[in-house]
Amino acid sequence: MKKYQTSYVKIKPKIRGPYTSIYLTRHCHVDYLAKTKLNDVDIPLSNIGRKQRAYLNKKLLSLSIDEIYASELARAQQTAEIFAKKINKKIIIDKRLNEINWSRWYKIKYFNMSEENRIKKFKYYHRTDERLNKIQVNARHLIRDIYLQNKGKKIVLFSHGNLIRALITSILDVDIIGFLSMEIYQSSVSKIVIDKGGYIKINYINSICHLPRRPNENLFLHAISD
Repeated sequence: MKKYQTSYVKIKPKIRGPYTSIYLTRHCHVDYLAKTKLNDVDIPLSNIGRKQRAYLNKKLLSLSIDEIYASELARAQQTAEIFAKKINKKIIIDKRLNEINWSRWYKIKYFNMSEENRIKKFKYYHRTDERLNKIQVNARHLIRDIYLQNKGKKIVLFSHGNLIRALITSILDVDIIGFLSMEIYQSSVSKIVIDKGGYIKINYINSICHLPRRPNENLFLHAISD
C-alpha cells in the first residue's frame, strides 16, 4: 500500500539538530501597591509572586537549563534569582529584554471595527503599527543573537508581557491586532525551538500548568499595567 503523504512533505524543510530551546518566561506577580512609591524599574514581586516563583522554579529545574537571561527590571531579576542560585548559573542581564511601553495601543479595538475604520478613528494608528514593526524587528535580532551565542543549549529568558508578545508575534509575523489580542500571564512560560539551520518553531505559548490554579486577575484591568 502506498504511504499517504500530505502536500506539506514536498515543502518540508530538512530539520537538523542540535536544537536550541528558548523558554520565554514572564516575571511573577508584582506588588502593584508599590507602583505609587517606586519607579517602573524597581517594582518588586508581591507575596503572591514569590509563591508563584516557587512553582515556576520546580518547572524550570526539570528542564536542564544551560543559560539564564533577564531584563534590567527588578521583577524579572527577582523571578530569576533563586532559580539561578539553585543551578549555580550567573544571570546575564540584557536591556533588550526590558518591558515595552505600549502607551495608547490598548485603545485600538478589534471587534466591530475594520482596519479601515481603525485608521480613520485613530490618528496614531499608522505610527503605532510602524513602531510595532520596528519592535518586532528588534525582537527577531534579539532571538537571533541569543540563538547564535547558545546553539544546542536550553535558554530561559526572564522578561515581560509585551516583550514576549513582540517576540512571538515577530515569529508569527502578525500586526498590531495580533499583538494586542495575545495574553501572556505572569509566571507563564512559552517555548520556541530553533534547529541548526535557523528554522524556528513555537512549541507552546503562555503555559501556566506549573501553577496550582489559574491566575486570579482581571485581564482588562491589568492590561495596561504589566
